[in-house]
Amino acid sequence: MALLYLNTLQSASLLPSLYLYHCIDQLNELYRMELNVHLDLYNSSRNLNAIATGSVPTLWLHSLEPQSVLRGNFSEKTLTIVYLKDGKNLALIVDFLGKWSWEEQYRNVIFIYPKASSDELMALFKVCWRQGMVQILAVLPYQEKLYSFLPYPNVHLLPLEDVQQFYDRTRKELCNLQGYTINIAILSHSAPFAFIFRNRKGNVVYAGYMLRMLLDFIRHYNGSASMKYVYRIEDATAALGRRDVDFLPFLLARTENFTGSVVLWMENLFVMAPVARPLPKYMYLIKPYSMHTWLIFLTMIVYCSHAWNFLHRGRLSRSSAFLQILRYTLFLPPGTHMEKLPGARRLFVHIMFILAGFVFTNLYLALLSSMLATGLYERQLNSFDDLADTNLQLVQYAGDMKFKLAIPDLHPELAKRMVTIPEEMVDVYRRGLNTSVLHTGFEDRIDFAFYQQKFLRIPLMRKMPVAIYQQPFYIPMAYDIPYIQLFNWYVRRIFEGGLLLKIKSDCYEHGIQSGDLQFIKTRNLEVDSNSLEYYYFMCVFWAAGMLLALLLFICECLWKSVHNQS
Repeated sequence: MALLYLNTLQSASLLPSLYLYHCIDQLNELYRMELNVHLDLYNSSRNLNAIATGSVPTLWLHSLEPQSVLRGNFSEKTLTIVYLKDGKNLALIVDFLGKWSWEEQYRNVIFIYPKASSDELMALFKVCWRQGMVQILAVLPYQEKLYSFLPYPNVHLLPLEDVQQFYDRTRKELCNLQGYTINIAILSHSAPFAFIFRNRKGNVVYAGYMLRMLLDFIRHYNGSASMKYVYRIEDATAALGRRDVDFLPFLLARTENFTGSVVLWMENLFVMAPVARPLPKYMYLIKPYSMHTWLIFLTMIVYCSHAWNFLHRGRLSRSSAFLQILRYTLFLPPGTHMEKLPGARRLFVHIMFILAGFVFTNLYLALLSSMLATGLYERQLNSFDDLADTNLQLVQYAGDMKFKLAIPDLHPELAKRMVTIPEEMVDVYRRGLNTSVLHTGFEDRIDFAFYQQKFLRIPLMRKMPVAIYQQPFYIPMAYDIPYIQLFNWYVRRIFEGGLLLKIKSDCYEHGIQSGDLQFIKTRNLEVDSNSLEYYYFMCVFWAAGMLLALLLFICECLWKSVHNQS
């Protein structure tokens, strides 16, 4: 079989197949390839079959028509082999390879280019570089020469002696950016993902955990960073689509304008709602009993007043009967009408009223003391259904509102409360913990804003317990970035090593230093027993009683005057 295979190689008339066979076989072995894809546009299968290794499955492509892509359909360990006669269709072929290896531009590609000159090789490598393809090996089979290129800081030819040197280039040369400039877009309202400020010493501090990850990556691999400020999310995504910037440290939903790094976790989208606030002090006087209990109490006083007047056979006025019943109810001394011992029936009624007043008064005082000790609060929002009893609105900017309304199974109470405000004001309201409205945000941004209430005994805002949406966490980046594989590897190592947790914790302190966050001073422990609010209800109650007494006095005077005239 070996002799038969060598005879097949020697019979190839157009290509020195043995040399190509060894190159491909070494690449398959070094990179542990599981699939070889041959792009043959010149019907040279008879010659290319001779270089196909028998140990790795082979896939043949004979046209540039749209076909299935590599990602998700074939093994990631794929070697693509392209035969070029000249550079006429070079742009079309490389464009096809970019679509074929969509989001997998770092895969290995061999160009068999028999008659290529140095200029043609440079043209090939520059076109590949614009597509984000750097794992390119050009083979000149007749001269038995190998070429690749070094992309940083500028594209230039790299002659190779053997395939092993190409493999070493992948491991060493491509891991050094050599000062290559990476453009980063910074949104003006993107904390805690990215924000920039000056510290007390006047030094510029680049903060935010996404931005720190990018800058650490650039520093580690010897690159350089260039910052570009943008003010609207639409402008930032458009810049990614045009490749004006390479990265946007901000969490976005996927669109066709950009791609993303490796996914690290699923980020939850929550609703921020105000925490139930303490009730005013004057409300404590009516809260020990419910509204129904107070109505029953008033009805009982009116009924007992009439009954007490009837028991005295009209010798006691209605007002005197009312005051006596009220005195019993409040467990006060009976007054002058008990100077002599009443009869058995009246004594039984007196004892019954005294016991009822004792229970009513002491139960009220016990409940009031307990409420003063623990505090009373408004009704807590524990679910989206509880929003029906409030007039809170959910503030969104126009683009985000459209996205939120498209979320499946969005609660109707949230959908009907959405109102639009300027994009920059959404983050201002959220970081300001504005309790007059509802807010939405991914968990990282909410935790960043909540850091301000770290020392509050009673927080101002809280997360609703149910997330309304989940999104993969990644860093948005432009298409065709040549160092995407290197960046994904670096991000994974930071995440798995726990360094990302440290970077995230630092952004809270940077938020305080920058002034984006401010610790909120608690006021719940301040003693305000002598404030007007403390006596407000009692003063109002006393004034209402005096006014009612005055009205009753005037009515009695008028009634007596009319009665005397008649």
